[in-house]
Amino acid sequence: MVENLRFGDLDVKSLINRFKGKRIEELFPNNRTIKNSFGQFLEFVWSEPKISESLDLNSIQNDLQSRLRIVDNIGVKIENRLHRRGINSLKELKWDKQYYGAASHLLELINEKNYLLLGKNRSIYDLDLSFCFNLSDFLFLDIETLGLYNEPIILVGLGSYGEESFKIQLLFAKNIDEEMAILEYLRKVVFSKYRCFITYNGKSFDIPFLVNRFLYFFEENPFISSGEDSSRENSSGLINTRFHHIDLLHCCRRKYKDRLLKFTLTNVEKHILNMERDCDLPGYLIFDAYRLYQEDRKQYVGLIKHLIEHNFFDVYSMPMIFEKLLI
Repeated sequence: MVENLRFGDLDVKSLINRFKGKRIEELFPNNRTIKNSFGQFLEFVWSEPKISESLDLNSIQNDLQSRLRIVDNIGVKIENRLHRRGINSLKELKWDKQYYGAASHLLELINEKNYLLLGKNRSIYDLDLSFCFNLSDFLFLDIETLGLYNEPIILVGLGSYGEESFKIQLLFAKNIDEEMAILEYLRKVVFSKYRCFITYNGKSFDIPFLVNRFLYFFEENPFISSGEDSSRENSSGLINTRFHHIDLLHCCRRKYKDRLLKFTLTNVEKHILNMERDCDLPGYLIFDAYRLYQEDRKQYVGLIKHLIEHNFFDVYSMPMIFEKLLI
């Protein structure tokens, strides 16, 4: 039984007994019920003023302009040779007859902040294009599900930069039927406000998973630009053409490959942010925790409290990792 399990510092039985008899709304008073034509769900909101909102995205643009290797046919040896000639930026490379056209074209795309065309350059990573956006364009995203493929989404964590604080918004389905209302809220209310996703392993999990659920309910993928066949299935490779996507997992692997052995989010938090969670609900307990909560909400509300806190910290740490990667 789940009550007899222990995971690290998490004593599941103690957690169940401690909050027995409570309602989830009592444990998180910062809640409201959101309703739409497909039902309702619970929303929890936090404002975190300590998370930086003064990131210097222009420095990323300057760094990109100094990387000669983003020009076709320029590798390490040619770049070093150009450096010895005093050519250290695309602006200086424009004066070289051989590379004038390519350097001028890249500079034009950079100045236009054309992330769609710049993103096709194999030497330019998703993080490199963060300068193309305002902070208000970024949506941090993390989902919790009942399985690894085509199972219900029960919790969606969202994070965004505001004028004075970082906003964390969690959307929780108290029962499985409320998943559809959450998806409707995401596609009709949330996604239209942003231009870039920031996730941790979202390219492999969160976004493809969301696409499956959208197509299951609506036969339409909101991540596809207008004019494209949004009903095509994932096997076609058409998952997201509407939003830029920065996956922090891949960014961390590139930057910290000589420093870390494991790239789980909690391990990155511990060694890069010097932040360690007191205890954390493991993924394999999510299904059982949610099932038990459906059977007896007052008995097992402690498990759901911990699930919500787990999702909160997943979103909370991502902007701080994003900031570290930009330094």
